[in-house]
Amino acid sequence: MVLGITGISGSGKHTAADFFKQKGWAVLDADKIAHYLYRPYTYVWKAVTKRFGNEILNKDDSIDRQKLGAIVFSSGHEKNLQDLNDITHPAIQQYIKDEIHSLRRKKPNIIVVAALWKEIGFSDFCDKVLLLTVDKNIAFERIRKRDGINKEMYEARISNQAMPPKPDFTVVNNSDFKGFYTALNRLAL
Repeated sequence: MVLGITGISGSGKHTAADFFKQKGWAVLDADKIAHYLYRPYTYVWKAVTKRFGNEILNKDDSIDRQKLGAIVFSSGHEKNLQDLNDITHPAIQQYIKDEIHSLRRKKPNIIVVAALWKEIGFSDFCDKVLLLTVDKNIAFERIRKRDGINKEMYEARISNQAMPPKPDFTVVNNSDFKGFYTALNRLAL
């Protein structure tokens, strides 16, 4: 099975993926794949720096994702986000498809983690979708602690994260790790 895991930032997607990884599932994380594709001098890196300029680069020519995020998620700049998505999503989607094809010979179960499930193309390669829901204030506090962003930046980030209309499974993650893991264990997978 290929299981897509989605939810807003702070819903626990990566925690859920780690849970399944401990049970032997292979994990493909769209964020980590994007980081990989952003490596200096790759096709994606060249396209992103051409569109957003060298001011988004660190001294080692790596993309500073916080600087890029500040540009992309600033209010009134929706075209910036669309342009970034137009560059990155096809590359991420192709990478995931290639990895699923390769992993199927080794692992019977694969997790694909992505906040932007529609844009990444869950419907093209996931057998089932798990939606993680969370109270937005709890999610914000998790992301504030992790990324150091303010409420306005968080709201801008999640405003672009649509939820699937009919997920196969839904788990609420407003509790601690133990409660979350208990809920994940109850899934009939």
